[in-house]
Formats: sequence, C-alpha cells, structure tokens
Amino acid sequence: MTGASGILAWLAPRAVPGVEVVAADGYRRALPGPRVATAAVVDDVATTSDPDLARVFDLDRAADGTDARAEADARLTWAAERHGVPALAAAIAARPALAQPGAADAHEMLVRAIVGQQISVVAATQQLALLGALGDALPPMLAAAGIERCFPTMAQVAAGAGVLRGPAAKTATVRRAAEAVAAGAIDVSPAADLELMRAQLLELKGIGPWTVGYLSLRLGDPDVLLLGDVAVRKGARRLGIGDDVAALAAFAADCAGHRSALMLRCWAAAA
Repeated sequence: MTGASGILAWLAPRAVPGVEVVAADGYRRALPGPRVATAAVVDDVATTSDPDLARVFDLDRAADGTDARAEADARLTWAAERHGVPALAAAIAARPALAQPGAADAHEMLVRAIVGQQISVVAATQQLALLGALGDALPPMLAAAGIERCFPTMAQVAAGAGVLRGPAAKTATVRRAAEAVAAGAIDVSPAADLELMRAQLLELKGIGPWTVGYLSLRLGDPDVLLLGDVAVRKGARRLGIGDDVAALAAFAADCAGHRSALMLRCWAAAA
C-alpha cells in the first residue's frame, strides 16, 4: 500500500458490516462515545479531524511523518545496496514513503488479530461480523447508511464470544484475552508499553508471536517483522531478499528500527 488509497484498499475487504463503511472517497465508522468518524480521501491523501482515524491513515505523525518514512526508506535502501537487492531499492524509489496502517480502536484490533490467525480475510471478516452484531446500537441521530452500531466492548466480547464459529480453542482465546483487557490486567492502547503488552499477551494460552506482532504494527510500532508470515516471505522472495527465514532475518538486522517498513514492502510486493 502507498498512501491513503492503499489504506482504503486494505480496509475494504476487512470492513465489519454495520460498524464501518469503506468507499472510494473515504472511510466512515462508529467509535466509542458513541460517535461516527469520517476520513475523506482525495488524490491518495486522507484528511480527518478525528484522532483515531488519523492513526488508521498514519496521519498522527503528520508533523514529522514524512521525515520518519523517509528515514525508513533510506535505511532500507542502504540495506538493499549492502546486500545486493536492487529490486527493493527500485520499489522504494518507485513508491516512496509507504503508510503504516494503524488502528482506530486498539481493543478491537486485538480481537481482529486473534480471529484472523491462520484463516483467510474473508473468513475472518465473517467471524468478526458475528461479534460486531453484539455491539451497542447507535442512537438514531448518529446512525447513517451502513453504520448502525459500535464494535462490542471487551466485556461484551468476553460475554458473547460463543457466537464465533470454528475451533473452540480460538473462541476460548478471544474470550480469555477480552476478559484480561476488560479487567484492566493488560493495557492494550496506543499509549501502552508495547514490550510489556506483548509479554503479557504471550502469557495467554492461544496467543503467539504473529498475533502480538501484528497488533504492535497496527498500534504504531516501527520495528515489527513477522518472519513466519506467508505473505512476508512471498514478498521477500519477489524482492530478491529470499524467503529463507535465516536470510530474511539477516537482511532485517540491517533494517533494525525500521523493520515494519520492510514488512510493508514485502506485503506490497506479495500483493
């Protein structure tokens, strides 16, 4: 993905019915408050007055985000030259400053990460639609076309996780994580200590490195690389880095501090 249009393309197949709507000209969704937030997209640029949607479109770094992305591009280009990977350098030159997709609701993103483990986007969205129906309905004055309710709170997810279909173990993991967050035992938020959050989540049965890594990425961590992700390895192969885990890890070591940017490049190449 590049700018805002890339984020929209990412969001579209993952939209939870009744909670969010993705269109060619922007993104609308219900959020706690309750409220309905909107981001408009024109010529690949997103604008919004809502701070939560600003994170979704990587706009919360507006003051210095371009410099941060440029720094990541420079580091990856240096690593590409050092390791003899011209395809990566060419991809950066052709599409600079990839946006890092964020999260409007960190609790919701945790649930999405768990539900999405090892299943297709379509299947995950179907499961999330079942959970989404548990959320509180919006007041009539806020409801709009396609936006009817908020995504459920962690307490509602914990109480209603039984609506999920599929492995009982995954349902139990969703419930277990939601209970821990609802009770305040684990801080899952953009302001959280991400290292502590990851460690605490990994202690929960059913949650592994992919889930905590993906959640960290969506909460703004600039240094995440999911080595076991199929799309990451596919993209690394297409870029000429190679899909061998050891080789990818060695290359990524030279991108330390910017490994999320490397992962976005691999995902883009895989797509």
